[in-house]
Amino acid sequence: MNSLIKAEGIEKKFGTVNALRGISLEVSEGSITGLIGPDGAGKSTMMKIALTLLKRDGGSISVLSVNSDNDKTFIRQNVGYMPEIFSLYTDLTVEENLNFYFTIHKMDKQDYEKKRERLYRFSRLEAFTNTKAGSLSGGMKQKLALSCALMHDPKLLILDEPTTGVDPLSRQEFWGMLHELKEEGVGILVSTPYMEEALKCDFVYMMNKGKIIGEGIPENLSEEFEGSLYEFEIPGRKPQEFLSELKQIFRGDSVFMSGKKVHLALRGAEELSDIRTKTTSLDPELLVRKKVPELEDIFIIRVLAEGSDGND
Repeated sequence: MNSLIKAEGIEKKFGTVNALRGISLEVSEGSITGLIGPDGAGKSTMMKIALTLLKRDGGSISVLSVNSDNDKTFIRQNVGYMPEIFSLYTDLTVEENLNFYFTIHKMDKQDYEKKRERLYRFSRLEAFTNTKAGSLSGGMKQKLALSCALMHDPKLLILDEPTTGVDPLSRQEFWGMLHELKEEGVGILVSTPYMEEALKCDFVYMMNKGKIIGEGIPENLSEEFEGSLYEFEIPGRKPQEFLSELKQIFRGDSVFMSGKKVHLALRGAEELSDIRTKTTSLDPELLVRKKVPELEDIFIIRVLAEGSDGND
Protein backbone atom coordinates (compact mmCIF):
# COMPACT_ATOMS: atom_id res chain seq x y z
CA MET A 1 0.00 0.00 0.00
CA ASN A 2 1.16 3.51 -0.79
CA SER A 3 2.15 5.72 2.11
CA LEU A 4 0.00 8.87 2.35
CA ILE A 5 1.68 10.29 5.46
CA LYS A 6 5.19 9.49 6.59
CA ALA A 7 6.47 11.38 9.62
CA GLU A 8 9.79 10.87 11.36
CA GLY A 9 10.96 12.42 14.62
CA ILE A 10 8.42 15.26 14.72
CA GLU A 11 9.10 17.82 17.45
CA LYS A 12 6.92 20.73 18.52
CA LYS A 13 7.17 23.15 21.42
CA PHE A 14 4.77 25.78 22.69
CA GLY A 15 6.94 27.92 24.91
CA THR A 16 8.40 25.54 27.48
CA VAL A 17 5.86 22.78 26.78
CA ASN A 18 7.01 19.82 24.68
CA ALA A 19 3.82 19.18 22.71
CA LEU A 20 5.41 16.54 20.46
CA ARG A 21 8.55 14.61 21.29
CA GLY A 22 10.00 12.59 18.42
CA ILE A 23 6.75 11.39 16.84
CA SER A 24 7.15 8.94 13.95
CA LEU A 25 4.10 7.49 12.21
CA GLU A 26 2.77 6.33 8.87
CA VAL A 27 -0.68 6.31 7.23
CA SER A 28 -1.35 4.10 4.21
CA GLU A 29 -4.06 4.18 1.56
CA GLY A 30 -7.08 1.96 2.16
CA SER A 31 -6.51 1.85 5.93
CA ILE A 32 -7.71 3.52 9.11
CA THR A 33 -4.93 4.69 11.42
CA GLY A 34 -5.83 5.85 14.91
CA LEU A 35 -4.18 8.30 17.28
CA ILE A 36 -5.33 7.19 20.71
CA GLY A 37 -4.91 9.19 23.89
CA PRO A 38 -6.40 11.72 26.30
CA ASP A 39 -6.72 15.48 25.86
CA GLY A 40 -3.28 17.04 25.80
CA ALA A 41 -1.59 13.97 24.34
CA GLY A 42 -0.58 15.87 21.18
CA LYS A 43 -3.02 14.28 18.72
CA SER A 44 -4.42 17.54 17.33
CA THR A 45 -0.98 19.11 17.13
CA MET A 46 0.32 16.20 15.07
CA MET A 47 -2.65 16.46 12.71
CA LYS A 48 -2.24 20.20 12.22
CA ILE A 49 1.43 19.69 11.36
CA ALA A 50 0.44 17.09 8.76
CA LEU A 51 -2.04 19.61 7.34
CA THR A 52 0.66 22.36 7.29
CA LEU A 53 -1.48 24.43 9.68
CA LEU A 54 1.33 24.37 12.25
CA LYS A 55 5.06 24.54 11.71
CA ARG A 56 7.10 21.75 13.26
CA ASP A 57 10.30 22.43 15.22
CA GLY A 58 12.08 19.26 14.14
CA GLY A 59 11.79 16.05 12.15
CA SER A 60 10.48 15.46 8.64
CA ILE A 61 7.08 14.74 7.12
CA SER A 62 5.68 14.01 3.67
CA VAL A 63 1.97 14.05 2.84
CA LEU A 64 0.66 12.52 -0.41
CA SER A 65 4.35 12.02 -1.36
CA VAL A 66 4.95 15.78 -1.09
CA ASN A 67 7.36 17.38 1.37
CA SER A 68 5.18 19.67 3.47
CA ASP A 69 7.87 22.38 3.31
CA ASN A 70 7.62 22.54 -0.48
CA ASP A 71 3.92 22.64 -1.39
CA LYS A 72 1.50 23.55 1.36
CA THR A 73 -1.18 24.55 -1.15
CA PHE A 74 -1.19 21.12 -2.81
CA ILE A 75 -1.59 19.36 0.55
CA ARG A 76 -4.40 21.62 1.73
CA GLN A 77 -6.27 21.23 -1.57
CA ASN A 78 -5.99 17.43 -1.66
CA VAL A 79 -6.63 16.38 1.94
CA GLY A 80 -10.07 16.18 3.58
CA TYR A 81 -10.06 17.60 7.12
CA MET A 82 -12.56 17.61 9.97
CA PRO A 83 -11.42 19.69 12.95
CA GLU A 84 -12.40 18.77 16.50
CA ILE A 85 -14.87 21.66 16.77
CA PHE A 86 -17.77 21.78 14.30
CA SER A 87 -16.63 24.37 11.78
CA LEU A 88 -19.42 24.61 9.20
CA TYR A 89 -21.80 27.55 8.92
CA THR A 90 -24.62 26.91 11.40
CA ASP A 91 -26.89 29.55 9.85
CA LEU A 92 -26.66 27.89 6.40
CA THR A 93 -28.69 24.85 5.40
CA VAL A 94 -27.21 21.44 4.64
CA GLU A 95 -27.50 22.19 0.92
CA GLU A 96 -25.91 25.63 1.29
CA ASN A 97 -22.94 24.23 3.21
CA LEU A 98 -22.30 21.64 0.50
CA ASN A 99 -22.63 24.30 -2.17
CA PHE A 100 -20.11 26.48 -0.32
CA TYR A 101 -17.53 23.70 -0.43
CA PHE A 102 -18.33 23.12 -4.11
CA THR A 103 -17.46 26.80 -4.68
CA ILE A 104 -14.20 26.55 -2.71
CA HIS A 105 -13.00 23.58 -4.74
CA LYS A 106 -14.07 25.15 -8.07
CA MET A 107 -15.84 22.02 -9.28
CA ASP A 108 -17.75 21.67 -12.53
CA LYS A 109 -21.47 22.11 -11.81
CA GLN A 110 -22.45 18.77 -13.36
CA ASP A 111 -19.77 16.97 -11.34
CA TYR A 112 -21.00 18.76 -8.23
CA GLU A 113 -24.60 17.66 -8.74
CA LYS A 114 -23.55 14.01 -9.14
CA LYS A 115 -21.27 14.28 -6.13
CA ARG A 116 -23.95 15.97 -4.03
CA GLU A 117 -26.48 13.21 -4.71
CA ARG A 118 -23.92 10.54 -3.88
CA LEU A 119 -23.03 12.29 -0.62
CA TYR A 120 -26.70 12.57 0.31
CA ARG A 121 -27.15 8.82 -0.17
CA PHE A 122 -23.90 8.11 1.66
CA SER A 123 -24.75 10.29 4.68
CA ARG A 124 -28.53 9.75 4.65
CA LEU A 125 -29.08 13.51 4.82
CA GLU A 126 -31.51 13.69 1.87
CA ALA A 127 -34.43 14.62 4.13
CA PHE A 128 -32.50 17.49 5.73
CA THR A 129 -31.31 19.47 2.71
CA ASN A 130 -33.19 22.62 3.80
CA THR A 131 -32.40 22.27 7.51
CA LYS A 132 -29.93 24.74 8.98
CA ALA A 133 -26.73 23.06 10.15
CA GLY A 134 -27.14 24.55 13.62
CA SER A 135 -30.44 22.67 14.06
CA LEU A 136 -28.99 19.24 13.28
CA SER A 137 -28.23 16.66 15.95
CA GLY A 138 -24.59 16.06 16.88
CA GLY A 139 -24.40 12.93 14.73
CA MET A 140 -25.96 14.63 11.71
CA LYS A 141 -23.59 17.59 12.05
CA GLN A 142 -20.64 15.23 11.86
CA LYS A 143 -22.09 13.46 8.82
CA LEU A 144 -22.48 16.85 7.13
CA ALA A 145 -18.94 17.85 8.06
CA LEU A 146 -17.63 14.56 6.65
CA SER A 147 -19.64 15.08 3.45
CA CYS A 148 -18.11 18.54 3.01
CA ALA A 149 -14.63 17.12 3.62
CA LEU A 150 -15.29 14.54 0.87
CA MET A 151 -16.53 17.04 -1.72
CA HIS A 152 -13.24 17.04 -3.65
CA ASP A 153 -12.67 13.24 -3.51
CA PRO A 154 -9.56 13.32 -1.29
CA LYS A 155 -7.42 10.21 -1.04
CA LEU A 156 -6.51 11.17 2.53
CA LEU A 157 -8.86 12.14 5.37
CA ILE A 158 -7.69 13.64 8.67
CA LEU A 159 -10.40 13.57 11.34
CA ASP A 160 -9.83 15.09 14.77
CA GLU A 161 -12.03 13.37 17.39
CA PRO A 162 -15.03 13.26 15.00
CA THR A 163 -17.34 11.35 17.37
CA THR A 164 -16.73 13.19 20.64
CA GLY A 165 -20.09 14.14 22.15
CA VAL A 166 -22.02 12.08 19.59
CA ASP A 167 -24.61 9.51 20.71
CA PRO A 168 -23.63 5.79 20.47
CA LEU A 169 -25.88 4.98 17.48
CA SER A 170 -24.58 7.94 15.47
CA ARG A 171 -21.02 6.98 16.37
CA GLN A 172 -21.63 3.49 15.03
CA GLU A 173 -23.11 4.87 11.80
CA PHE A 174 -20.20 7.30 11.40
CA TRP A 175 -17.64 4.51 11.74
CA GLY A 176 -19.62 2.51 9.19
CA MET A 177 -19.14 5.40 6.77
CA LEU A 178 -15.39 5.44 7.47
CA HIS A 179 -15.11 1.74 6.70
CA GLU A 180 -16.94 2.26 3.41
CA LEU A 181 -14.41 4.94 2.50
CA LYS A 182 -11.55 2.66 3.49
CA GLU A 183 -12.87 -0.03 1.13
CA GLU A 184 -12.77 2.58 -1.64
CA GLY A 185 -9.05 3.07 -1.01
CA VAL A 186 -9.18 6.24 1.10
CA GLY A 187 -6.51 6.53 3.80
CA ILE A 188 -7.84 7.84 7.12
CA LEU A 189 -6.02 9.30 10.11
CA VAL A 190 -8.46 9.65 13.00
CA SER A 191 -7.96 10.66 16.61
CA THR A 192 -10.16 9.53 19.47
CA PRO A 193 -10.11 9.38 23.28
CA TYR A 194 -12.37 6.27 23.16
CA MET A 195 -10.50 2.99 23.49
CA GLU A 196 -13.40 0.99 22.02
CA GLU A 197 -13.04 3.01 18.81
CA ALA A 198 -9.38 2.06 18.60
CA LEU A 199 -10.52 -1.50 17.87
CA LYS A 200 -12.17 -0.20 14.69
CA CYS A 201 -8.78 0.95 13.37
CA ASP A 202 -6.32 -1.14 11.37
CA PHE A 203 -3.34 0.31 13.22
CA VAL A 204 -3.07 2.57 16.25
CA TYR A 205 -0.53 4.85 17.87
CA MET A 206 -1.03 5.35 21.61
CA MET A 207 -0.04 8.88 22.62
CA ASN A 208 0.52 10.51 25.99
CA LYS A 209 2.19 13.83 26.79
CA GLY A 210 3.56 14.25 23.29
CA LYS A 211 5.07 10.78 22.99
CA ILE A 212 4.08 7.51 21.35
CA ILE A 213 3.93 4.95 24.14
CA GLY A 214 2.71 2.04 22.06
CA GLU A 215 1.82 1.16 18.49
CA GLY A 216 0.49 -1.78 16.53
CA ILE A 217 -2.60 -3.67 15.43
CA PRO A 218 -5.12 -3.09 18.26
CA GLU A 219 -5.85 -6.75 18.99
CA ASN A 220 -2.14 -7.61 19.04
CA LEU A 221 -1.29 -4.94 21.61
CA SER A 222 -3.34 -6.79 24.23
CA GLU A 223 -1.86 -10.16 23.27
CA GLU A 224 1.69 -8.82 23.58
CA PHE A 225 1.24 -7.93 27.26
CA GLU A 226 3.89 -9.76 29.28
CA GLY A 227 2.67 -10.17 32.82
CA SER A 228 -0.51 -10.87 34.76
CA LEU A 229 -3.59 -8.73 35.29
CA TYR A 230 -5.94 -9.12 38.26
CA GLU A 231 -9.26 -7.45 38.98
CA PHE A 232 -10.60 -6.71 42.45
CA GLU A 233 -14.16 -6.04 43.62
CA ILE A 234 -14.55 -4.71 47.16
CA PRO A 235 -18.15 -4.96 48.43
CA GLY A 236 -19.01 -2.33 51.01
CA ARG A 237 -15.76 -0.36 50.71
CA LYS A 238 -14.64 2.66 48.78
CA PRO A 239 -12.44 1.43 45.92
CA GLN A 240 -10.09 4.41 46.27
CA GLU A 241 -9.23 3.40 49.84
CA PHE A 242 -8.49 -0.16 48.74
CA LEU A 243 -6.43 1.18 45.83
CA SER A 244 -4.11 3.05 48.19
CA GLU A 245 -3.67 -0.01 50.40
CA LEU A 246 -2.98 -2.28 47.43
CA LYS A 247 -0.29 0.10 46.18
CA GLN A 248 1.53 -0.33 49.49
CA ILE A 249 1.67 -4.11 49.01
CA PHE A 250 2.59 -4.11 45.33
CA ARG A 251 5.13 -1.30 45.11
CA GLY A 252 6.62 -1.01 41.65
CA ASP A 253 3.65 -2.67 39.95
CA SER A 254 0.72 -0.95 38.24
CA VAL A 255 -2.41 -0.46 40.36
CA PHE A 256 -5.26 1.58 38.90
CA MET A 257 -9.01 2.13 38.83
CA SER A 258 -11.20 0.67 36.09
CA GLY A 259 -14.74 1.89 36.66
CA LYS A 260 -15.61 0.82 40.21
CA LYS A 261 -13.06 -1.98 40.20
CA VAL A 262 -9.34 -2.01 40.93
CA HIS A 263 -6.83 -3.56 38.54
CA LEU A 264 -3.39 -4.87 39.43
CA ALA A 265 -0.86 -5.48 36.63
CA LEU A 266 2.19 -7.54 37.62
CA ARG A 267 5.31 -7.61 35.49
CA GLY A 268 5.74 -11.34 36.03
CA ALA A 269 3.50 -14.35 36.55
CA GLU A 270 1.99 -15.05 39.95
CA GLU A 271 -0.60 -17.59 41.07
CA LEU A 272 -4.10 -16.35 41.85
CA SER A 273 -3.94 -18.13 45.22
CA ASP A 274 -0.82 -16.11 46.13
CA ILE A 275 -2.59 -12.86 45.23
CA ARG A 276 -5.52 -13.83 47.46
CA THR A 277 -3.14 -14.64 50.33
CA LYS A 278 -1.43 -11.27 50.06
CA THR A 279 -4.65 -9.24 49.89
CA THR A 280 -7.31 -10.94 52.04
CA SER A 281 -5.99 -9.13 55.10
CA LEU A 282 -7.13 -5.87 53.47
CA ASP A 283 -10.71 -7.07 53.23
CA PRO A 284 -11.87 -10.67 53.79
CA GLU A 285 -14.87 -10.11 51.48
CA LEU A 286 -12.93 -8.92 48.46
CA LEU A 287 -13.30 -10.77 45.17
CA VAL A 288 -10.27 -11.21 42.93
CA ARG A 289 -10.00 -12.81 39.52
CA LYS A 290 -7.40 -13.06 36.78
CA LYS A 291 -8.34 -10.96 33.76
CA VAL A 292 -7.44 -10.83 30.09
CA PRO A 293 -6.19 -7.26 29.52
CA GLU A 294 -8.21 -4.98 27.26
CA LEU A 295 -6.75 -2.15 25.20
CA GLU A 296 -7.65 0.39 27.88
CA ASP A 297 -5.68 -1.64 30.44
CA ILE A 298 -2.67 -1.73 28.12
CA PHE A 299 -2.82 2.03 27.63
CA ILE A 300 -3.00 2.77 31.38
CA ILE A 301 -0.22 0.30 32.16
CA ARG A 302 2.03 1.99 29.60
CA VAL A 303 1.18 5.47 30.93
CA LEU A 304 2.02 4.37 34.47
CA ALA A 305 5.26 2.77 33.27
CA GLU A 306 6.25 6.06 31.62
CA GLY A 307 5.63 7.85 34.91
CA SER A 308 7.70 5.37 36.90
CA ASP A 309 10.61 5.93 34.52
CA GLY A 310 10.69 9.57 35.58
CA ASN A 311 9.33 11.07 32.38
CA ASP A 312 7.35 14.28 32.64
